[in-house]
Amino acid sequence: MKNQSSYLLLCAFTLLSMSLFAQKIRITEAPEDYQLYARDSSNTAEVLISGNIKGTPDFKEFSLKVFKDNVLYNTQKDSLVDKQFSVSTEINSGLHEYRFEFYIKKNNVDSLYFSADHVVCGDAYIITGQSNSHASSSLSTYSNPYCRSFGVKTGYETYNDDDRKVRWGMATGNLEGLDGVGGWFKKNPFGVGAWGMELMRLIVEKHQVPVCIINGGSGSSSIEKNMLYPEQPSLETSFGRLAYRVDQAGLKDKIKAIFWHQGESNSVSVESYQGYAANFDVLLNDWKRVYTSLEKVYLFQIHPGCGRNPESYLSEMREVQNKIDKKYEMVNIMSTLGVTGHDGCHFSYDGYLEFAKRIYPLVARDYYNEKFDFTITPPKLLSANYTGSKKIILNFDQSILLEEKREVNGVVHYLKDQFFASEDSNLEQMPLEVKRVDVKDNSLILTLKKASNYKFITYLPSKFYVGTRDIYNGPWLSGRENNIGALSFDRRPITQLKD
Repeated sequence: MKNQSSYLLLCAFTLLSMSLFAQKIRITEAPEDYQLYARDSSNTAEVLISGNIKGTPDFKEFSLKVFKDNVLYNTQKDSLVDKQFSVSTEINSGLHEYRFEFYIKKNNVDSLYFSADHVVCGDAYIITGQSNSHASSSLSTYSNPYCRSFGVKTGYETYNDDDRKVRWGMATGNLEGLDGVGGWFKKNPFGVGAWGMELMRLIVEKHQVPVCIINGGSGSSSIEKNMLYPEQPSLETSFGRLAYRVDQAGLKDKIKAIFWHQGESNSVSVESYQGYAANFDVLLNDWKRVYTSLEKVYLFQIHPGCGRNPESYLSEMREVQNKIDKKYEMVNIMSTLGVTGHDGCHFSYDGYLEFAKRIYPLVARDYYNEKFDFTITPPKLLSANYTGSKKIILNFDQSILLEEKREVNGVVHYLKDQFFASEDSNLEQMPLEVKRVDVKDNSLILTLKKASNYKFITYLPSKFYVGTRDIYNGPWLSGRENNIGALSFDRRPITQLKD
């Protein structure tokens, strides 16, 4: 593989060098084949080639030739200083590939010492979490020379010596030998997942900027499994393996944003979901400490489902995610509710494409100055109010659309039956007896069958349709402008208002 050859070249420097010099020259920094350099605010990146000479040098001059799209772009010549050499150049972002050729001059002859090809300048992101963060698909056949990744997505497996040899390459949403969607526990060189690949496509094609995504997802992992735990060797943890790859790629201080899809595994017990917010605080602080340029975290609110245990706290978990979004300005939440192709835990290939379609506008707004003439965020509940004893009005931050009913496994389910209430936040919630549901602009109006005095309200069951073992999959509330499923909420207070 070309990327492996580049790595060996940079370590041993024998493949394209003269044997006379191989034992004398030590290169400490240089580009690699297929490398992405992160662009700065001026839309450029500096590429540095530096090193030193062991022993007595038998040459004094060196030169660098830079080719942009196979056309000579820049030439620099210089001389050794105290057995040291260093030369740098800037490259521009955009759909351009660069080649670097480093020459040593002896006896008035320039000899090629090493080269690095297909180098680009663009943006770097991380995707991580559990299985829905890194699902591969055999239908994800798209490839683009400006979509890059680094190293091997390993999941829980040890990062071995062969994995370390895998350096830069073209990103893939597929996995060798895969039929359908999956790859939850398989090693995958340059694997970014199906929706990660689609997100890259949208950015590259619409904004003409090369993109690197490094995906560190681990199937079925809890938030605890994704945390740092500095007392353990770094390559023994999911966090450590991801950080190792990002560091080796030279991007630890260049990551713009992290996409985080995780939470199903923390919905299995009271202790797990109640400790999630504190664990996320720790995780976020470690992300910011390790990835010093981090600006945004895009958090996906999880879908009902996953896990073999019929007891679950998915509704509570989704509300924890709502609160994380509210707590941190740098965190933006995106809904997975109403995404097509949900099979009870994972999604179809088209469903993962919809992940990318939903999250792309937020990224385009934040990093590519793209403007939208429609709302790009999921509907969020702002307030719940009684207007009389038989009517509750739910106010959202945008105009909403009502799906009245949906048939699942031969049974018709109605949206009016997907609301639950209690008189105390610590009490078990009961189905809210709703006579009818109406929509008016940003408001959902629940007309009750009888007078009530509930204090708290929830939208959507935790996992199953009431009285069944069928995982909930609609009907949904959604944004009228964007068709994004409204974020579910749990035990929100209901305020008493006068008629």
